[in-house]
Amino acid sequence: MVLIPRHRASSASLSMSSSGSIVPCPTFRKSFIRHNNPITPTNKLKGFFAGSGSDSMSNPYMARAVVDLVDCSSPRDVSLLYIGTASYDIPKFRRNQTNAFIDLGCDVTSLDVANQRPDRDEMEEAVDNADIILVSGGNTLYALDRWRYLGLDDLLRTAAERGTVMAGGSAGAICWFDSGHSDSADPETYRLCKLDKFKDGEPEKKAGSNNNPFAYYSGNAQEGDSKEDWSYIKVEGLGIWPGMVCPHYDRIQSNGSPRMDDFDRMLEQFGQYELGLGIDHNAALEVNGDEFRVVSIPGEPGSVPVSNNEEENGTTFVPGVWLKYVDEKGDVQKRVCPRSGSLSDLLQEVNDPEKHILLDERVDLCRKENQLLRD
Repeated sequence: MVLIPRHRASSASLSMSSSGSIVPCPTFRKSFIRHNNPITPTNKLKGFFAGSGSDSMSNPYMARAVVDLVDCSSPRDVSLLYIGTASYDIPKFRRNQTNAFIDLGCDVTSLDVANQRPDRDEMEEAVDNADIILVSGGNTLYALDRWRYLGLDDLLRTAAERGTVMAGGSAGAICWFDSGHSDSADPETYRLCKLDKFKDGEPEKKAGSNNNPFAYYSGNAQEGDSKEDWSYIKVEGLGIWPGMVCPHYDRIQSNGSPRMDDFDRMLEQFGQYELGLGIDHNAALEVNGDEFRVVSIPGEPGSVPVSNNEEENGTTFVPGVWLKYVDEKGDVQKRVCPRSGSLSDLLQEVNDPEKHILLDERVDLCRKENQLLRD
């Protein structure tokens, strides 16, 4: 692993400042408060960030929660723009992640930029007309690089600033934040591999296999399971909200490494200045101005322990969100995110991104292996 440390804080700068924050706020971070900023007032930002793409966005309960963030009287008055760049605009993923919204009556359109280049006016019109922008799961690094190449990243930031609901799961959650714990180095998520797999439509399911091309174990990998040779990487997002996001927090993917454990390693190595947010596969963090709440799919498992007298050991585990940070000793600390509260008490932004956000040079190798379409 090769890192690019832009700055290492002195011991004095690691001392914790007193505030109303849910977790300690060191002097190199500050609460996310922008009410006095006329360009990006926090009270206008709206978002819904889920731990999974297809599983969350295809769920009617989660889809309704996204729609309810829009100031309108009926879902039939809501315009949703789907951007499937991270899954290379493959129709299967578009259907999976938009059908629940169509069932609610939303007007759903898509902006396909992974394999073609719309003109600037077409992109502007699509983004301007959207009440909700829904980004698919998939390869986060490819999507962000493609948006930056086309200039779509600036259009998305402007949409967020005027109050458009920015939503998505997995890659569609990471992209809105400073950075994320990403599986973009998994060769199975590379563009040519994915397009080839779906060139004749949905591939046939092989006996005994998981047909989800972005597959996740529901628990610990079993002995004898094959493990693929790839590592999680840190990917820089659009920076609309601060923090490092880890989706699928309670899952294990094909490399056999539990994401919650690997997230700790990533924070220790080059996330010591950022606040980490681990979002379970069946959970989401909802933001409405300066208010937040944790949304979970009813009846699904997660990683947050709660007392339950009906269970044999008195504890059950539900989907939720975890807050993680590196303390003065260099150890990762964690705390369950409250179910609701003030966003300015939850999120913390680094004072100087050029100094305090460390880069992961492995993204350059990933870019060589999963080359960006330049047209």
